Amino acid sequence: MAENTIPVAAFGPGAKGVDVPVLDSHLHHIEQGKGSPIVFLHGSPTSSFLYRHVFRLLAGRGRLLAVDLIGFGDSGRPAIDYELADHERYLDAWFDALDLRDVTLVLQDYGAAFGVSWAARHPERVRAVLLAEPVIRDIESAALPAAFVGAQQLIRTPGDGEKFVVEDNGFMTQVFPGAFLEPLAAEDLAVYQAPFPTPESRAHLIRFPRNLPIDGVPSSSVDFLARNENWLSTSADVPKTLLTYEPGFLLTPTIETWIRENVANIEIHAGGAGVHFVQEEQPQGLADAVVALLGRAAR
Repeated sequence: MAENTIPVAAFGPGAKGVDVPVLDSHLHHIEQGKGSPIVFLHGSPTSSFLYRHVFRLLAGRGRLLAVDLIGFGDSGRPAIDYELADHERYLDAWFDALDLRDVTLVLQDYGAAFGVSWAARHPERVRAVLLAEPVIRDIESAALPAAFVGAQQLIRTPGDGEKFVVEDNGFMTQVFPGAFLEPLAAEDLAVYQAPFPTPESRAHLIRFPRNLPIDGVPSSSVDFLARNENWLSTSADVPKTLLTYEPGFLLTPTIETWIRENVANIEIHAGGAGVHFVQEEQPQGLADAVVALLGRAAR
């Protein structure tokens, strides 16, 4: 991308944008503060911008880093397939390039899939984990809104999906703006939409919705998440927090129950009113939960 689209000033005094060379491209992140790293991972179809309010509320709590996934925000756009394993490779390279250790992970949407995967494969570098509206298990369609299930069916249909997401920009102009209790401010929505002005720039946006594991499909995504189950169930030394929201979205009752029964050292707390992009709707509650989690990790 020729120029950055994310306003760094929105993250508060002292925040800076950083481009880190990784593999054949670069990952962009916003950074603020010093100390043990707190890494914030977003999902589909957002960017580090999602965490700007949380950054302001956590100033002084550590080295805050919100990274843009490859192909999103101000990160690079290499010629790759943008499958889950691709995102994993670039994030791994970013963590290693910065030599991040004693990491507290704050994870939402696909950010949870990738963050938990990184933790499971680098347990000695993880301090604590917070989950909010995570992609962490197969999702039963019966618990999802009918309109979203219909959109998913459209997106997964060859040809029709490409027209809706890539050609007509329907995912960024219809699906994403509709996933809030209150509409986003026009200027904030514009920041999220800015990286995807043309069909060419939107081509990879279809991968995340097509890879969302619903009713066991695609099996590759179910398998990707299942790899992390052993670490989640055995990592009793790593404190974890799950935040729930009303009405919520991807955290279905079945998945919440599974987390409660299978994830070691987990505390579950109500996060308040929110749908899915809860960093926009409940930043104070999210920041407070991070502070509480850091306190548990310090004991």
